[in-house]
Amino acid sequence: MSTTETVRTGRRPSSFLLHVDGELKEFWRSPITLAFIVLMPVMFYVGFGLAFRSQAEAVRVVGEHEITQANLSYGGILGFALMSVAFANVAIGLAIRRHHGLFKRFRTTPVSPATVMGAYLVNTLLTAVIVLAVVTAIGLLGMGVTVDPARVPQLLVALLLGFVCMAPLGAAASLLPPNADAAVPMVNGIFFPAAFLAGGFVILPLGDTVGAVVDLLPGRPLTVLIQGSLAESGPVWDWSAVGLLLAWSLLGTVAALRWFRWASEREPRGFGSAKRKGSGGEG
Repeated sequence: MSTTETVRTGRRPSSFLLHVDGELKEFWRSPITLAFIVLMPVMFYVGFGLAFRSQAEAVRVVGEHEITQANLSYGGILGFALMSVAFANVAIGLAIRRHHGLFKRFRTTPVSPATVMGAYLVNTLLTAVIVLAVVTAIGLLGMGVTVDPARVPQLLVALLLGFVCMAPLGAAASLLPPNADAAVPMVNGIFFPAAFLAGGFVILPLGDTVGAVVDLLPGRPLTVLIQGSLAESGPVWDWSAVGLLLAWSLLGTVAALRWFRWASEREPRGFGSAKRKGSGGEG
């Protein structure tokens, strides 16, 4: 008995690892997903980085921080890429899977819901690490980015907090699109304004009222923490920004757990009709 169990555990990977492997293969074999999630942040960074390359060493005053233009652009793309992978990708991906009945099929198998969602989130985290690493390499090698080694731990913690915040919000936002066709435009309608209003790329004159609202959105505290870790001077840590990210993370988690659905209220076209025809023929 014990020998058989040892052989099984030694030769066969766990169900969770199999799902992680499947998620990675599905993600990296999709040209559309790669273009939107992986290449878009890189292309945005190359565009903004080259546009401000001549001013890379110029020092900008952003709030309480003094930060070079190169680091300002780099911090902006870090936040943009993280929101793209952890928020937009999760929201669109879950909405499409729900509409096409993929989650409904998993529920008919012995695989636990924690395994299904855990593998999906692990793939999302690995994708975020890869995208952020590529952007960092571009910034350090070609865009004049300089990072203080003493503030690297703060940068890593800020990015981790951003992922912990954005992933649950993405899961909650996946409940908004009524079908797969509406997922991309609806999620992007939230993602792009939130990403640009966060002030990572360009500091926009929003006015007191709009600025106060934007400061409460999750993209803004994430940007503040990233900029603080890349700044030449200013506070090293912003606890109010940390509190806001954790509050949004809690809100997203509660909303996702409370209203998450494994199956769409409307089945994919052809699935329900075929089922009805079969039942009608039997009657």
